[in-house]
Amino acid sequence: MRSNGIAPERIITLHYDDIAGNSENPFKGQVFNKPSSGPGKDVYAGCQKDYTGPAVTADTFIAVLTGNADAVKGLGNGKVLRSNSSDNVFVFFTDHGGTGIIAFPSGPYLTSSRLNQALQTMNQKKMYNKLVFYLEPCESGSMFEGLLPSNMNVYATTASNAVESSWGCYCPPEDSVNGKSIGSCLGDLYSVNWMEDSDAVGMSESLSQQFQTVKQKTDQSHVMDYGDKTWTNMAIGNFQGDKAVFPKLKLDVVPETKSKSVVNSRDIQMHTAYYALLRDDKTDLAANHAKAQELINIIKARVAADEMFVSLTKAIVGANHQAVFDMPNMTPVTQFQCFDEVNAAIKDYCGGYTDYSLKYARIVMNVCNFVNHTPEETQNIIATVKGLCL
Repeated sequence: MRSNGIAPERIITLHYDDIAGNSENPFKGQVFNKPSSGPGKDVYAGCQKDYTGPAVTADTFIAVLTGNADAVKGLGNGKVLRSNSSDNVFVFFTDHGGTGIIAFPSGPYLTSSRLNQALQTMNQKKMYNKLVFYLEPCESGSMFEGLLPSNMNVYATTASNAVESSWGCYCPPEDSVNGKSIGSCLGDLYSVNWMEDSDAVGMSESLSQQFQTVKQKTDQSHVMDYGDKTWTNMAIGNFQGDKAVFPKLKLDVVPETKSKSVVNSRDIQMHTAYYALLRDDKTDLAANHAKAQELINIIKARVAADEMFVSLTKAIVGANHQAVFDMPNMTPVTQFQCFDEVNAAIKDYCGGYTDYSLKYARIVMNVCNFVNHTPEETQNIIATVKGLCL
């Protein structure tokens, strides 16, 4: 954004900041988002840090979006959006997610109801002229499907539809920079595709043109768009750069397909643990066994999550539990109170979802939609969750 002419004071960044200094990072103090045979480009250098660590929560994100400075006093640098009806706003969100929720490094999940209410608040406060939202997590379409109106001047694109995962990109074994394997996926297929498209084509490309390119190249999930599509002929430079500076436009340049290096986001933790074991120095038996045990523990945790959500469905639904367990998520979310309270209980009593078990947020929604939607039924589900996890 800065290289495209947006002043730093007009950018707000929330990131946990646990990559550059991580003990497993072979390039201390540096972060890379694509493989390279040479030194590569460090995308951490000069990275803006408005909110980091435990300050990166759903509450902070909502406060920043809605311009609520009081809610972030004492957190980060307190920077919030101070835009008005003349300003265009661009939001990019990357983290894990599940049906009707997106995750943060700390604190509760952000639910689809709360996110859309925040956008409504921004609209009522006249905090933007046009707003564009790019959303990366798994099942990201569920955050907007059937929920985002088409009359608020908000246009959103998502990495996947409401029922499927997003995909990691530049994953092992294609995770090497300057001859060193980083041991991680370096990006997300959807995000890599829109960013590399912006680099290749420039700020004169329209929102609709970028959507079509990203949709074509993100070939493992269905990239979706929602909201107001009547003005998507606007140049991306109005959102990703300074609208007064529109560089190159080469629509015949299309980013290469990256299918060989992609991994389902639900499987990345297991995938990278496997490659860590595969690449390990076999002469150090203790270290090798530790990596093997880490992979075993990940697989055991996946099995435990499967069993827990099968048990939850069976306890609530009874004889027809398998049908409810197997059905796709019943989007859009309608039973917001039940859905939000049960997800909070999973956070409180089960330690929250894992990257893998987030796929079972759809089970919570299906179970909430199945019962009679009374407070007593919701409390019964919560008590069942508590009994299964404690």
